[in-house]
Amino acid sequence: MKIVIAPDSFKESLTAVSVAECIEEGFREIFPDADYVTLPLADGGEGTVDVLLQGLPGQKRTLQVEGPLGDKVHAEWAMLEPSELNPNKTALIEIAAASGLDLLSPEQRNPLMASSFGTGQLILEAAVQGAKTIILGLGGSATNDGGAGIVQALGGRLLDSNGQELSRGGAALAELAVIDLSNVHVSCADIKLVVACDVDNPLCGDNGASHIFGPQKGANSDQVLTLDCALAHFSKVVEAQDCLGDEPIKKRAGYGAAGGAPLGLSLLFNMQIKPGIEMVLDVLQADEVLKGADLVITGEGQMDNQTLQGKTPYGIAKRASLQGIPTIGIAGSLGTEVEALYGEMSSLFGTVRSPQSLNQVLQEAEKNLTRTARNIAATLQLGQKMT
Repeated sequence: MKIVIAPDSFKESLTAVSVAECIEEGFREIFPDADYVTLPLADGGEGTVDVLLQGLPGQKRTLQVEGPLGDKVHAEWAMLEPSELNPNKTALIEIAAASGLDLLSPEQRNPLMASSFGTGQLILEAAVQGAKTIILGLGGSATNDGGAGIVQALGGRLLDSNGQELSRGGAALAELAVIDLSNVHVSCADIKLVVACDVDNPLCGDNGASHIFGPQKGANSDQVLTLDCALAHFSKVVEAQDCLGDEPIKKRAGYGAAGGAPLGLSLLFNMQIKPGIEMVLDVLQADEVLKGADLVITGEGQMDNQTLQGKTPYGIAKRASLQGIPTIGIAGSLGTEVEALYGEMSSLFGTVRSPQSLNQVLQEAEKNLTRTARNIAATLQLGQKMT
């Protein structure tokens, strides 16, 4: 029996590699002789660089940059080795590494002030070191600045009506009057930027960056409105200066990712947005890995209606379904509207055993996950005996 274990991370508790190890440990108690293949995954958020380095030759590098609120952080990225299939130098970068939510405590989170400047510093370093292609994962950001910090880090100037440079953060965009790209680093024009994105939300509105993702970054209801208006103003200035094409910016799918970062990126690069999980699955040749499997087990920290919007479990389950392989999903918790997931998954399981505090849930994540996997395997074994 071949079992493919292909989960994402459980945010704030377990990496994708650790999740896969726990699931395998639980299953081996019941099925010790099965053929286990682990395929840790990511969809553009935290861990994407590590996941891609499983299937691509390259080396990690570290750079000291500005964190979301200006403090110095050491951010990891990777440069891939040139190959026959990819002769150009390619950099792997996560926005979470320099501008991520996990770099801040809950009390520090402030999307009014948080900036993507550090991510721009990583991009600049990759360009200086000769990268001609950059794969940028957009998940897990602490920012809501429309990628303005990235623009500033790469030499762009965002000016108010008095000709003064805007301060960092999403709220300051409300004062934007002029975008000056004359001093953007010369290498940007020659770089192909592939943005790995796990959502298709637009920039603004009820389903946009500020309303959907602002609260988890620390924004209250009034601040959500402030940020949404600031991003809308940013897009109007971009359109007024004819920086981009004819399609209204506020309606572009995926521009709400990472606090609107694709807007700023699109001012600087020949940018291509791809679903993060599809890009990762292709790079890791997941379809080949799945061949001959009897079962796929996937998971993430929480499965809910957003899982259907290009998240890891849904992406791998669709690939498995095309080969007629059943999929079981394991999550730290099951949220709203999970019923729609049953179209691709045979069954779903949550790992939390009883009402617990978040701190306790995070501390016991490994034990709860291993036990849940063991119980699922035992149930499958019982089913085999009853047939």
